[in-house]
Amino acid sequence: MHLDLYTAPAVFKLQLQTIMLGSVDIMISTEAMFLGVLFDSLLTFVPHTRRLSGKGFYHLRHINTARKSLMEDAATTMVHVYVTSWVDSHNNVLHCVNAANVQRLQNVLKSAARIILRKWKFDHITTDV
Repeated sequence: MHLDLYTAPAVFKLQLQTIMLGSVDIMISTEAMFLGVLFDSLLTFVPHTRRLSGKGFYHLRHINTARKSLMEDAATTMVHVYVTSWVDSHNNVLHCVNAANVQRLQNVLKSAARIILRKWKFDHITTDV
């Protein structure tokens, strides 16, 4: 019987936890990181967008604590360096991702704009940008 182990459904059908390669046991994972992109076994990119939005909000929280003492140009530069450049650099793999995943990243970018423009959490940002 020939079974193609490179496809995700074949691995799920086998219910394997490890693969023996020579004398080494290799654990099977549902996610893999390659060039900074987190791929899941079904290519939904849900873990990748969660990771991107989590890192974005992490940096935004730290920028927001220092925002009161920053000029607008300095805040814009910090947000661009730590948040928007990170989202943009990983944006090319998100071509056919569902709207919920894109909305996560959109929320990060809207929060970044709110920090730069000193808007409150529930203020509309689309009119100011």
